[in-house]
Amino acid sequence: MRRLIFLLTMLVTRWTALGDQLEWFTDAQAAVDKARLENKAVLLDFTGSDWCGWCMKLKSEVFDQPEFAQYARANLVLVEVDFPRHKSLDPAQKQANDRLAAAFGIEGFPTIILLNQNGQMIGRTGYRPGGPSAFDAELDQYLAKAGRSRPAPNAEPPAAPDPPPARPKPLTMPRVAPPPVVHYGDLALKGISGTKDHRMALINNEVLMVGETASVKTGGKDVIVTVKEIHDDSVLIMADDKPMELKLKTH
Repeated sequence: MRRLIFLLTMLVTRWTALGDQLEWFTDAQAAVDKARLENKAVLLDFTGSDWCGWCMKLKSEVFDQPEFAQYARANLVLVEVDFPRHKSLDPAQKQANDRLAAAFGIEGFPTIILLNQNGQMIGRTGYRPGGPSAFDAELDQYLAKAGRSRPAPNAEPPAAPDPPPARPKPLTMPRVAPPPVVHYGDLALKGISGTKDHRMALINNEVLMVGETASVKTGGKDVIVTVKEIHDDSVLIMADDKPMELKLKTH
């Protein structure tokens, strides 16, 4: 019964967490190839995923939201160009990311570069408040200027467009072989419920109390999780026999 009550209160959160995972490439050239086949734009997210606060806000406020997921599936091929400090990258991946950063003159994180399906830059932005609606609207402006926009129902006929600007030469993207794909789906604390003496934690797809163990689904594999302690905004767990602390995200 306690799990049923908790799941009912957290249903929207769980649907968001499990139903809107997006495919993020780490090979930019593979993403451009896919975009060309599907007539989509390419979004490059230059990020410091494990240390950059504004990058984490952009991820939680925009990239993890179902509204952006719907927009991205229709319009974008996504690429994460990561520069972490607390985890290591494959040397070939790090070299490819460094070359991309140099090619686009990246000086801070997060920086978002939008490319057309030929690999030509059509837009540049970063974190902005307003969630996915504001972010998607800015991307729409770049797509419209590049001659590609989403159809709007009952829209007025568009005005005659300005003459297109000279197109820059497409960049040759550094290749990473084999091209890996990452998903936003690591272990995450989604919610804490119950009284002080009988707390329950929602970790990805499982509701657990102190001392309970379950197989928790992540983006890559199932992880055996045992809850050791539940605090006001964090939990201490054993994940595949390794100690870990998960903190509750706040927006």
